Amino acid sequence: MNENEQDSESLDSFRESSAFELAIRTAESKAAILRILHAYDLTEEDFTNRFPVLAEWVQGLPDVPDEAASAA
Repeated sequence: MNENEQDSESLDSFRESSAFELAIRTAESKAAILRILHAYDLTEEDFTNRFPVLAEWVQGLPDVPDEAASAA
């Protein structure tokens, strides 16, 4: 593997990581977080261990979006 290929892989990894963090930060509920984790093939335990700051932030989210809660 040459240096350019390695840089390209690092960039892809950074892009994917950024997309993941953005998806987590813009989720409106814990249910949405579970869908995101599933899409990235992460368990809740893996998420908590690998992304402790995001996992702590997620704790403040409602279990369901406000719209679903008000419709019930």
